[in-house]
Amino acid sequence: MAVCAVDYCLGRQTYITGMCADWLEEVWTSLPERAQYLIQRDVERAFTDDDMVRHIADEICKPLGGDEDRAQWERVRKLWRTT
Repeated sequence: MAVCAVDYCLGRQTYITGMCADWLEEVWTSLPERAQYLIQRDVERAFTDDDMVRHIADEICKPLGGDEDRAQWERVRKLWRTT
């Protein structure tokens, strides 16, 4: 369910990205290793795709959403970059 929740939230441009980031910060260490791996894989892929799209044009949909949404995913990214 955690992987599905993250997949749903990736690319959204609403309050849900912040809520998802808050929730992941709370539960990260209690998630099964496989779930952590899948979330990390999906978020890192979204960053790669988002980086490529942002260089093309500002008007198109971005895989991580707007700048404020990307900032929320940066918070999530720190979960595996600091542990």
